[in-house]
Amino acid sequence: MAFSRRLTRAAAALTTACALAVPTVVAPATAGAQVQGSIDHLGRPAPHILNQIEAFANNPQLPPNVKASLKKLVGFFRGDGKPGVDIPKNAPVFTQFGWPTVSGKCIGGKNKAVGTAMGVPGPAKLPLPGIGAGEVNFVFTAMGTGTVAKKQNTAMNVHWININTGKMGRTPLGYTGINPKGPATVNGVAKTGKGTVIALLEGGVTTHEKESGNSNCNFLPTAALLHV
Repeated sequence: MAFSRRLTRAAAALTTACALAVPTVVAPATAGAQVQGSIDHLGRPAPHILNQIEAFANNPQLPPNVKASLKKLVGFFRGDGKPGVDIPKNAPVFTQFGWPTVSGKCIGGKNKAVGTAMGVPGPAKLPLPGIGAGEVNFVFTAMGTGTVAKKQNTAMNVHWININTGKMGRTPLGYTGINPKGPATVNGVAKTGKGTVIALLEGGVTTHEKESGNSNCNFLPTAALLHV
């Protein structure tokens, strides 16, 4: 009964997330696709959008922690920041969640952290050990943080529903060896079946910094629409 109630609440939340996510999320694209509008062929913000974010981040009136978070986000998507993201030439197709999310008092227990999430539909070879057909690997990264703490005081989940089949579920995200030196990254595989999937990510991750110890980073929800 408790599980049924959770799924009912998740379905209601996913319905709301669908309305929010549809205008912003990216349908999977091939590696040779052209940049369209505000996104590129991998679902990342297009260069001119990153330039706008960077220009905004250089505003001297912005608080230092907000400025730092925005610049980390730009560096992540460009692949030239610390930490950056190196997209291999034969990277699997993925869908970026509709908007980055934020956690207050996360980095070092006092600074904000920006979180990004994506869904990788199968079949795909990455993330290891690979993703089967009819499955999605949800990956979440807390930018600028340390490693995933051994003891988790928080929990991050993706609630999803396949609107073609009515199948729904909850997929917990945990540490599986991605980014062992940080930033903190968790992921999990959902057996959604083929179809159009609406996903809502919510929860947090406990990170570890050598200088300040563990921090419980709770992130605002974000949503995605994926084609599996």
